[in-house]
Amino acid sequence: MNDGFPSLELAAWLGVRRARLNLQQGQVSVRTLEYGGQAGRVTQPYLSRLERGTRLLEALTPARQDALRRALEIPAGEWVARTGLPLLTPAPGDDALEVLELVRVPVRALASAGLPVTEDFASVIDHELVPVRDHRPGMLVLEVGGESMTTSSGGIRPGDRIYVDPGDLDLREGLVYVLHVSGLGLTVKRLRRYGGGRDGGAMWLTSDNPDHPPVKPEEVTVVGRVYFHQPRGVRL
Repeated sequence: MNDGFPSLELAAWLGVRRARLNLQQGQVSVRTLEYGGQAGRVTQPYLSRLERGTRLLEALTPARQDALRRALEIPAGEWVARTGLPLLTPAPGDDALEVLELVRVPVRALASAGLPVTEDFASVIDHELVPVRDHRPGMLVLEVGGESMTTSSGGIRPGDRIYVDPGDLDLREGLVYVLHVSGLGLTVKRLRRYGGGRDGGAMWLTSDNPDHPPVKPEEVTVVGRVYFHQPRGVRL
């Protein structure tokens, strides 16, 4: 599945690839038939929809995806990096070292207000090539702007990037989360619970930087858990 990559940007990329080969859509369709047989054929009308962004590339069968990649002469590594889609077994003409297991994910700034949403393409400031082993469905890559998680030994510093799993919303002691706090905006904090009781104690959002006091929010929206930190590559 192609998570986080804007469909219109991907559609434009396919059209540019075809134009560079000086091929008409019908000619590409014929090529897919040559490379994949009837099982791999991508019709001209469907290719037109792909290039307009009204059909998703991942909706094609793996055989058609593979035939289209070969018809457009897209290197295996570039295909995986740009689309996030898996490859069929590389053909003899493919350099195995070229098959980079990377997924291209948009990067957004960790802003002080507003939630990061994958549909908000205007907020994208860059793209990150995320190794498949570290990629999670719907993941967010955010660039940190503040110093609340900076420590004397480094920590999460301004300009660092964090990988956020929006499917992990259960707050657990000692882990780091991106949250939207009423009156504070979007922030990255470590969860701590103080006190006893059946609920495990009151929830506080703490900073690794001792100059930033902890916060006990009245209302909070969990965006997701931070599970990876770039550029140091420290698992949290």
